[in-house]
Amino acid sequence: MYGGRGAIQRAETLCNLADQLYVEFYQNQFSSRQFADLNSKLIKRDETVLKAGIYCHSTLAKPQTRGGNFEIEEHLKMLINFVGSWISPLFHLVIELSAMEGVPETILCKVKDLEENNRQLLDDLRWILTKVSPTAEIKEEFPSWEHLSFLKSSNKNNKFLAMFNLSNCLDNDTKFTLHHLRIFKCLITGKDC
Repeated sequence: MYGGRGAIQRAETLCNLADQLYVEFYQNQFSSRQFADLNSKLIKRDETVLKAGIYCHSTLAKPQTRGGNFEIEEHLKMLINFVGSWISPLFHLVIELSAMEGVPETILCKVKDLEENNRQLLDDLRWILTKVSPTAEIKEEFPSWEHLSFLKSSNKNNKFLAMFNLSNCLDNDTKFTLHHLRIFKCLITGKDC
């Protein structure tokens, strides 16, 4: 029996929330100007902004496939670390946005929902691992987010740079996670392949 249906639904929710947050950051008066400025700097290849725009801390935990073949248990362990890499950034984003002036409720609510769903997805993945491999042991090693100091900075531009990084990476990473959960479902159950 595959109990990952809830995990897939949660990953779909995460994808939708990440997409909505990404759009909200670009369209909301709170952040749209800063994000437009960051995109302009990205186009001009500003080194700091370029790194924030394309480098994701979660890449360090991203499961690698070898020609489409992988061992389910090991890949699932890596996916746990991949999803777990978002625990700290989302937690701190909730704290910082809650403390900032002028943060729209739509953005704050989406970030809170993202954090909660990510925590629940991590729990779902841990549960799936116990069902797939009851004796499996995992060393959870979540990579640190290098833009955390930017987010905690008193400099508003630094905060927005961190949000820029987070929204770009989160949008991609939630899609990656959903894709791999669907692969797991196929491999484990033989359904929806």
